[in-house]
Amino acid sequence: MNNTKEQKAYSVDLLDRIPIRFILNHVESYQRGNAYKSIYSDLLALSANLYPELFDIQSFLIQEGKDSTVDELWNIKAVYKDWRKNLTIVELEQLLGQWETNVSLVVDETIATVDIQDYALCMISTLAPPCLDGKLDTRIAEAFTSTWETFNRSIPHTLWTMTINLLTPEDYTLNDLIQDPHIAFKCDPRIFRSEQLLPIWLHVLSCLRTTSKHRIWKRYHTVFPNSNNQFNSRNVLALANAQDTVMLQLLLELCLVKSQDKYNNDTLEKSRKLICEFIHSIFIDDRESILIKILHFQTYSTDLIPMVVELIPSIYTVFNFVSELTRQPQVDKQVFGILIACHLCEKYPLEPYLITAEKHILPRLLRIAFPVTREGQPSNACVPSEFLVKAIPGFVHLARAFPHFGPQILRAFEDIRKGLPEPRQFIGQEGNSKIILVLQLHKVLQDSKALVQIEVDRMDQVNKVTL
Repeated sequence: MNNTKEQKAYSVDLLDRIPIRFILNHVESYQRGNAYKSIYSDLLALSANLYPELFDIQSFLIQEGKDSTVDELWNIKAVYKDWRKNLTIVELEQLLGQWETNVSLVVDETIATVDIQDYALCMISTLAPPCLDGKLDTRIAEAFTSTWETFNRSIPHTLWTMTINLLTPEDYTLNDLIQDPHIAFKCDPRIFRSEQLLPIWLHVLSCLRTTSKHRIWKRYHTVFPNSNNQFNSRNVLALANAQDTVMLQLLLELCLVKSQDKYNNDTLEKSRKLICEFIHSIFIDDRESILIKILHFQTYSTDLIPMVVELIPSIYTVFNFVSELTRQPQVDKQVFGILIACHLCEKYPLEPYLITAEKHILPRLLRIAFPVTREGQPSNACVPSEFLVKAIPGFVHLARAFPHFGPQILRAFEDIRKGLPEPRQFIGQEGNSKIILVLQLHKVLQDSKALVQIEVDRMDQVNKVTL
């Protein structure tokens, strides 16, 4: 007789309907927490098990700051003596509608009004559009963000769904967003350059990601053990990692320069910093560096490599597998590995990185320039390619990191130059695409050689290598 009891899970709809954050707020505040002291720890553990997305450090720190008695600026009632309560939705809409003409009224008498769902919907629907347009007064925008965070402490699931739905052309349920967190990327593209709204969007994305992963694993542990399916934990991990890497790729795409960014570089840099901080938080949570390895073997735009190296501290772990990356059969991946290795060396001029550059990075450039023939020997002539044009400038960064390595780089450049036809051979034939590539390669070699030579000339004056 089989005594194993079948595990039964609460339905998703039921879990989504429970106002768990409201319950916890009541338990923590009623009679200063003394009334439910005996069950609080068990209730908290149960809540964290069922709703891990509600227990993020950022929200706790924000709330701690607001609850602090040290900083009275967070005490809304103390700041606004004429604080209005019990506004109707109609009254709130009328007052919020004056965001452009009466800033003080909006800040003092409406944003400070903390109520639940209908008020949150009214606030977001009224103030998000001008915030996206960059027309909202800074004081209102900051109050809007602060109030959103307050609502997030009471109705988080409803607030996330509401926020996404107001920023996308379609309406989604919470379950839709949890099953596919990438829906969040369908939001109005202006949000990705909004200093006030982008942090809110990233917070929602983080919570949806956590919820989605939690429910994937929960379903695996409660459903699949009772079936004959061959689905195992490695399949679940692969599914979760695939979802995360798609998210990371989409986030990096948001950092690419768009046409409107050419006239507003400051906004672009602020957005990039916020997004890179978010990516860094994902990387440091990935203890075995699986995600970062998958992402870099997939590669992304090489235009983003300088930004990634500069703004994501955990990116240094790429050097643990960069030699493997440069050995991939796809030449574009080899070039990607070369470029990110060169930039990492410039930022972190460490002795082990120099050894990797000597043994793997520079030799890989020569293999791209002189590919192996069918006979298994390197080609005698350099084979011009866009890959070489893209890879060669990266070695300027390597020379800046290790000036004493510069002479070897210059010799490699000279070998490539000698393997190319001379530019004067193509006088009058400039229209041919292959000739254009050869001439372009000569130009890149010449410019890069000059910059590397500058580093070589001053190599006795610097010592960047950190043992």
